[in-house]
Amino acid sequence: MEGSNKKSNWLLLLLVSFIWGSPYILREIALESFSHDQVAAFQVFLSFLLFLPLIFKNFKKLGKDNIIPLVLSGLTGNIGPSYFFAKAQTLISSSIAGMLTAMLPTITLLMAILLFKNKTNTKIIGGILLGFAGTLIIIFSGESHGTTHFMGIFYVFMAMVSVATSINLISFALPKLTGTEIASLAFLFVGPMAGTYLAFTDLSAPFAAENFTNSALMLTLLALLTFAGVIFYNRLIKQSSHVFAASIAYLIPIVAIFWGIVIGGDQISLAQIASIIIILVGVNLTHR
Repeated sequence: MEGSNKKSNWLLLLLVSFIWGSPYILREIALESFSHDQVAAFQVFLSFLLFLPLIFKNFKKLGKDNIIPLVLSGLTGNIGPSYFFAKAQTLISSSIAGMLTAMLPTITLLMAILLFKNKTNTKIIGGILLGFAGTLIIIFSGESHGTTHFMGIFYVFMAMVSVATSINLISFALPKLTGTEIASLAFLFVGPMAGTYLAFTDLSAPFAAENFTNSALMLTLLALLTFAGVIFYNRLIKQSSHVFAASIAYLIPIVAIFWGIVIGGDQISLAQIASIIIILVGVNLTHR
């Protein structure tokens, strides 16, 4: 039975990594017809619609003590990264965006240390430094080093800071709620915000675009993956452990790079591959 559970955990880990590593290429295709802010708004609003059954189910868990943290979690964990990643991918490739996301665990930990006084040691500091060293290699190893390239990287960094803020909020301000409860109730607040924005934005250009059908399909898949990722990730945590579930940080960039090369035609250098290895070694050190 133990071997069966272990196999199930690994299959679930691979599934979640595939789900969370795929949005980069989907977003890139959606941006062929929609603007970055429209892509972000559709991702949040369509995900909100999918979460509605869970929102009704978990509504009773909403209380005065958790409304503000839930609103902040929705803003930083959903609207923030949706907008920043979409904006970044108008400037850099999906592969580069996926590579840089490998730094998320390190940024999350650094924020916990600086803002929430999380304990640290030499290994953790070394892991953080290695992570940033790998990031610098990614930044300076591409063919383009112009303003557009650096702004794209800046927006990815802002997306990761936004997600890291949400993760720390969940850890320190919402300990009584499960991950699925937090995700659904956070969408209760940010979903209508995104819907209101879409109601007043001009969608005539995307609807008239040549690639509209493909882009609309990618937006739908993006929302489905957002929903499925939350559900399966929380199942993975319950079946295994937080430490094992955190291993997705090693696999998401690989999935993003794979889709970027196969579908997006991205070119990846040896230096960039080396940088991913350096970052992941750093992530490993910080989680020991």
